[in-house]
Amino acid sequence: MASETLLDTSQFTTILDVQAIRVLSNKCQILMKLLKGKCLDRPRLKSVIPDPEDPKFRLILLKESVTCEGDLPAEALAKIQDEGLTPFITHQVKMDYEYFTAEQILKQVLPAGVEVPGSFETIGHVAHLNLRDELLPYKSVIGKVLLDKNGPRIRTIVNKVGTIANTFRVPTFEVIAGDSSLETEVKQHGAVFKLDFGLVYWNSRLEKEHARLVGKYLSRSGTVVCDMMAGIGPFAVPAALKGCTVFANDLNPDSTKYLAINAKLNKVEHRIKVFTMCGRAFVRHLLGHGGQSENASEPSPANESAPPVEAANESAPPVEAPVMFQHVVMNLPATAIEFLDVFKGAFSPKHWTAQTLPMVHCYLFAKTVETSDDIIQRGKHHLGGDLLEPIVHNVRDVAPNKHMYCLSFKISAEVAFATENDDKSEEIVKEEELVTEGEECAADAKRQRVD
Repeated sequence: MASETLLDTSQFTTILDVQAIRVLSNKCQILMKLLKGKCLDRPRLKSVIPDPEDPKFRLILLKESVTCEGDLPAEALAKIQDEGLTPFITHQVKMDYEYFTAEQILKQVLPAGVEVPGSFETIGHVAHLNLRDELLPYKSVIGKVLLDKNGPRIRTIVNKVGTIANTFRVPTFEVIAGDSSLETEVKQHGAVFKLDFGLVYWNSRLEKEHARLVGKYLSRSGTVVCDMMAGIGPFAVPAALKGCTVFANDLNPDSTKYLAINAKLNKVEHRIKVFTMCGRAFVRHLLGHGGQSENASEPSPANESAPPVEAANESAPPVEAPVMFQHVVMNLPATAIEFLDVFKGAFSPKHWTAQTLPMVHCYLFAKTVETSDDIIQRGKHHLGGDLLEPIVHNVRDVAPNKHMYCLSFKISAEVAFATENDDKSEEIVKEEELVTEGEECAADAKRQRVD
């Protein structure tokens, strides 16, 4: 069993005794065909090697099961005799730590019955693990083995520590092997992204979803996009590369720092305007006078991770409001749906029409038991009105009972141009409906008593 800090690599050295046939280099290929199925067949081991005693010759290594001439095909044996070759030479094949895979080594050094970590997320030169509690005493050994077996491409091994509890939704990581620097670069659908994995959120498993949304909705040149929770730009940069104009925002200053860097790296800084604001304040800022959204309700107090509601501050980059965006991307699945109410009453009919109102793409988490209709109802609840042409797309399974979805829909005129009077009218209607229902129930009860 391995200790936490020490790995004796010499314990993996194994000597394999096999039989070999010594043959001239120019005769090797012919004999190999006759020996089909009898040559050494192990991963990463060659079945033909140079003869260490004479460079004009080669050694054809045979399977461990071939131990005598009777194990050879008749044609091969006849050829060996015709050429006057020595049928068998014992050759030792050395297999050491370098030969074995990470999985093979970890199975040997970890306690029996413990599940060996077989996969990890790769972010540039960083490998990201989520080790189970029973593996934590062996994290150093695991880190060393994975680093040895995946270098030089992988230079740092990190393990996620605890749960995501901070405002910026950035996990805490512990470097368990390799370089301590978490600043790295990744490439995704034609774009380059620079990031510090310890300061910003990034998930390589979402590459397919990034490509899907951009390809389906954000690929037309001239499209204007409002990216409310942009991160380092996994949607903003590819959309800009397609010719879109993107107003990209994130509350995390480290994210917007790298977002600006990535815009320059991909030569689209002229198409991306970067903001560091609360998502609500950002939307109001873009919508200008028509974006006060006075009817918007606050996030649930129970959700302490939801960013606070702020007014657009004077330090926000100026815009020519209202910005007439066609799409809104809300990529914060833990809380984004709670921000939908910012759109109710946020649009001025002086500038917008039902036809020009944007389409929203809101990411969220849902349980396995929740249906598409359940997700749409959640969206309606937070928006404060109906969703036009809603589409629920299953992005990926996050955990056994947790799934990530993208809820896309068009904002309706009723929601966009809602006023305080509309809300009061709805409340009055609901009260009248409750009174009517009460009267009908009372009348039914009276009839039942009479009957």
